[in-house]
Amino acid sequence: MRKTLVLLSVLAMAAFVFGCAITDYNGFSGHNTQSEAKLWGKEVAFSGFGPDDGTYSYTVKYDNRGGQGVATINSYRNPVVGSFKRDGQIDVDGDDVQGSSGILGGKFLPYFKAVDAAPGCQFFTNITFDKSPGGASVALCILGAVEEVDKDLDLQANFSSVGDLLKQVWSGALGSSFSAEITQVWINGAAVNVEPFSIGAAATAYRPARFSLDGSQPSGAGFIQAILDNTDHMAPANIGFTFAGGMTVNAPAGLKVAFNHDALWSILSQ
Repeated sequence: MRKTLVLLSVLAMAAFVFGCAITDYNGFSGHNTQSEAKLWGKEVAFSGFGPDDGTYSYTVKYDNRGGQGVATINSYRNPVVGSFKRDGQIDVDGDDVQGSSGILGGKFLPYFKAVDAAPGCQFFTNITFDKSPGGASVALCILGAVEEVDKDLDLQANFSSVGDLLKQVWSGALGSSFSAEITQVWINGAAVNVEPFSIGAAATAYRPARFSLDGSQPSGAGFIQAILDNTDHMAPANIGFTFAGGMTVNAPAGLKVAFNHDALWSILSQ
């Protein structure tokens, strides 16, 4: 009997802190996760409870910039008990949890998915994906926010001016790499709105460097289409960009760019 009480106490504590499936989450006010943000330190291993035994890691995805948004919560399960990620040593971004291995092997794969679109706690009602044989045994509602590990595109992209960007580089606030979102393309003086398109960059101690663009991201096709719709084939154009946060950067007057529409159409057709 005593052993049973101890076991139930441990399970109750684990459920309170972690939960087998996290189903409700508020997130940080005004924040937007880049994609999936890992809930730091919120990993738990279960053994001796049945087919759901294993190690669980959790990520969240939401956009609270316009108020409380919809949160998607992913519960990833590694079948190897105690095979945690190395939080506190090498913190893994939420986007990199799925398919990754733990310290004892095994891989973290989707096990539960919950979509929280309403205030309060809906618990099991929010579960939209369930790979467990008998359904989630524990659901956890987190009213508020906990520490997250995220590339934090929202934070790093909010430069109000070039001076603000350089200030953050010089102060070390951005570290050695950062991301930024293009929200408008300026072509020959006219602004064209685009779905936010992320670019990556490294930073020396003095300036941004080594920019990288990934056309495979969901907004990539729209970004290319905006160029096709607003430029002429191989004709010179003045170009500029507005980033999230309000910073606008125009190319120097003496620098123009021309786009090969045939090549761009080829990219879109792939």
